[in-house]
Amino acid sequence: MGTDEIVLLKVDEIKGSKKEEGVFVKLLASGKNVSLSLLQAEPGTSFEIHDHEEEELSYILQGKAILTVEEEIYDIEAPYVIKIPPHVRHGLTVIGTETLLKLNAHSPPRITALRHEPLK
Repeated sequence: MGTDEIVLLKVDEIKGSKKEEGVFVKLLASGKNVSLSLLQAEPGTSFEIHDHEEEELSYILQGKAILTVEEEIYDIEAPYVIKIPPHVRHGLTVIGTETLLKLNAHSPPRITALRHEPLK
């Protein structure tokens, strides 16, 4: 997908990839300055504390989680919006019984980190 073209995609037709057990990611679109992905994580899934060079904006569409940002802990649930600046340590644990659906925008685009084995 080039950065200088108009793209229209039906989300249901985009192939996702398994990032790890219980976690699926769809790279929805990527442009010159931002990437957009949809993360689906099953209850009990945890994302270790990490940081990255990209700014991250997230919209929780469904589910509940415990979000750790640096030393602070937050209970979040849909609908929530999260902004995490570059190089800020953060992690997340999915709680409750509902699958977490999280729409993520990264700037600059986070294409390499989203590439995994395609689902068959």
